[in-house]
Amino acid sequence: MSNRFSKLVQEFLTSYIIGECNYSINTKSSYSTTFYLFLEFMNKVKNIKPNKIEIETITKEVIVQFLDWLETNRSVSISTRNQRLACIKSFYKYVQTNELDLFESCSTILSIKNKKVPNKMISYFTEDEIKIMINYLNNSKDLKKLTMICVLYETGSRVSEFINIKLKDLNLSENASITLYGKGNKKRIVPISQELVKLINKYLKEDYINYGDDYLFYSNYKKKYERYGINYIVKQLIIKLHSISQNCFKGNYHPHSFRHTKASHLYNNGTPLLYIKGFLGHSTITSTEIYATPDAKKQREEILKSSEAIDTKNKYSSSKIDSLNNWLKNNMK
Repeated sequence: MSNRFSKLVQEFLTSYIIGECNYSINTKSSYSTTFYLFLEFMNKVKNIKPNKIEIETITKEVIVQFLDWLETNRSVSISTRNQRLACIKSFYKYVQTNELDLFESCSTILSIKNKKVPNKMISYFTEDEIKIMINYLNNSKDLKKLTMICVLYETGSRVSEFINIKLKDLNLSENASITLYGKGNKKRIVPISQELVKLINKYLKEDYINYGDDYLFYSNYKKKYERYGINYIVKQLIIKLHSISQNCFKGNYHPHSFRHTKASHLYNNGTPLLYIKGFLGHSTITSTEIYATPDAKKQREEILKSSEAIDTKNKYSSSKIDSLNNWLKNNMK
């Protein structure tokens, strides 16, 4: 990298991202990965070595080509493409503020628009499927996995929040709760049921081994779980459950499905969206609305109930209808 480009990237990733913004570990990793991929693109596609990159020559066209390359060569989703663009824009906002001679070129890159993401339904579990899952884990006597699934569902936590739960985050008293640390290190306290408290206590007493860092759950490798580890557990569990109950578990499930499931169940049981927003840790109600998925069975029941309540008796006699028709004909001539 040239001195100027190198200097700006290093300042952005250290002094700004870490020092000023205090972003979460996942966010820092996302920014670092974006620049690593950009350097790979410049090297492989543009035949420009990292130490030869000039920031003045990085144009809007180059950035768009990089984003297209991510989709075609790296097979990333449109959402991931947009996430990479967001990282790049954040960098160029920083450059625009600190390097006034690059103001115009930065503005051009900042004008790049996100690619439209096609709408897709998020798979979530029905209440019956959650019961089948819990009964299966109960019968299999897998106390750790049962506790993991129940914590995932009851807290509605993101995977990044779930894998970082520590013993100090547990409040197992009468007003029980679990403290979660979400995006931007935002802390929120999620209430949990006494049934879950009993389950966690049983797990801690009978099955828990602390490998030094006080995490609530450790992998079989005696380390904190990674995202892919939780995803693997959920995928394998669903495959097994579908083989047992073939009429259930037909969606494309992943750990985030438990978060969507909890939000949907709260919504269908009458919890206001504003409360669900706080529970999930969303900054805006718009983010929460995608989880407000009406249960198909309940939706049908409500529609039919409303239809039956509508009075369909005609309020007009035949003479009044004839008079109305005549009036309309006369006024339309």
